[in-house]
Amino acid sequence: MPTATSIITRRSQSSLMMGAGSVMAGTACAALRGNTEYLPATLCLIFVIFAQLSANFYYQYYDETNRCGNNIDNRIHNNSSREAFPLLKECSIGMFFLAVMTGMSLIAMSGWWVMAMGVFVILFGWLACGGSTPLLRTPYGIICSFIIFGPVGVISTSFIQSMHESTEPLNWHDITPSLYMSIVIGLMCVNTTLLYGYSTYLTDLRNSKESFVTVCGKKATRLLFLFNGFAYTGVTLFMCHSLHLNLNGLDMIPSVLCLLVDIYIWWKMRTLPRYQLPTLIDVGNFNVLLMGLLSFLIFELTGTPDDSQLTFFGF
Repeated sequence: MPTATSIITRRSQSSLMMGAGSVMAGTACAALRGNTEYLPATLCLIFVIFAQLSANFYYQYYDETNRCGNNIDNRIHNNSSREAFPLLKECSIGMFFLAVMTGMSLIAMSGWWVMAMGVFVILFGWLACGGSTPLLRTPYGIICSFIIFGPVGVISTSFIQSMHESTEPLNWHDITPSLYMSIVIGLMCVNTTLLYGYSTYLTDLRNSKESFVTVCGKKATRLLFLFNGFAYTGVTLFMCHSLHLNLNGLDMIPSVLCLLVDIYIWWKMRTLPRYQLPTLIDVGNFNVLLMGLLSFLIFELTGTPDDSQLTFFGF
């Protein structure tokens, strides 16, 4: 029988691929304009990891203290509650302070606006995972995923790198790619959130959790999932056209490949037995990471040459 620690850790590790994909997508946008900065990008990745872990642990802690039922379904409550209860709280606090410490380094690099963004992330994270009614326990949970991993994650990561050595950071030339990519990653993370709700549909009904899936139904969820796949592919196509990326289709490879993965997931949502549906969550999380990673590799190789004055290891 899995312990509380193993269940929480496994689910947290899978969801980290969404945050990592968001940071990689933001770095890809910076690379497209020759603004790649590996140190700020690494700090952004570390911050996202700690912030996500803190939110994940706190969400489980909220469930434990309010007896919402998710922990019981995951066999975390019952026999292992004495272990899980203090563990969840202490891990959430510890990860939160590590995220704050990393954020301080980003503030020192990029200025006061990062502090304002950090305050927004904390407040929005609290609304999503805490409060009287966490947004992630409502149909609006998909909007939380879109905002945090889309505009906030992608645009912030790209902007931090673009302004690191720029004398005019606020210019449309550098910002525009991240605006498009934030929509792409946001829609992909909405799909991942839909997968979470889809795989726990019956238990969420039993626990009176009003997710998008329980409110709108499984058929509507599958339709929205498939629509989002074609939508982010269309946004990518429009981005390549408006930015005049003449890469002979190379720039569309990540989006088309991820769309094929989402079509596969959509088909499996219809055909897999209920007990196997959670396996699709890992595929969906990995798809976000795949989009960010492939986009970064392509734009780093084909984008504007890096004009940074910073060097590493003498190169």
